[in-house]
Amino acid sequence: MVNRLVSLIFVLFFCGFISFIAVNGTNKIYGKSEVQNISYKLPESWIANISDKQFRLLELSLVDGGDFNVVLFANIQGTAEQNIDRWINQFQIEDSNIETIKDSLSSKNISIVELYGTYEVPNMINRNALKELKEDYGLLGGVIEFGNSIYFVKAVGNNDLVKSNKSNFNEFVYSISLK
Repeated sequence: MVNRLVSLIFVLFFCGFISFIAVNGTNKIYGKSEVQNISYKLPESWIANISDKQFRLLELSLVDGGDFNVVLFANIQGTAEQNIDRWINQFQIEDSNIETIKDSLSSKNISIVELYGTYEVPNMINRNALKELKEDYGLLGGVIEFGNSIYFVKAVGNNDLVKSNKSNFNEFVYSISLK
């Protein structure tokens, strides 16, 4: 009788667990959040806000408010290489200061760029305006390519904050998956 009761409890628990996954997916189990048709895992020291700006899905920053900002884009023009080149051209640097990584996974391809120098803040409203320059700045850029969609992650900020958030950035980029 005890074995039957234990078996029944096990079966009911297992059915409940399967039902939970069927309704909610596995994102809650793994601590992932969702925006549009992707899921991601947010580092503990970051906060995310859904953006109302065109092409931006999320605007992320540090919980403590440091000079470090991350933007997650979708559906912007250009290939991975074109966007990475555009990001690199927003900096005054030597080519030897650019580190790039390309990784092919089963469901996605990831490209990451890291660089440090003087940041020429882009002015999207008036491209002919004088450039605002920020010295001792860094960039972490990531491109996540799925079969039919591409997402871009761009982080800029103070050199020290960029360097100290590199592992968080990489974990965030690699955690992005399609729902």
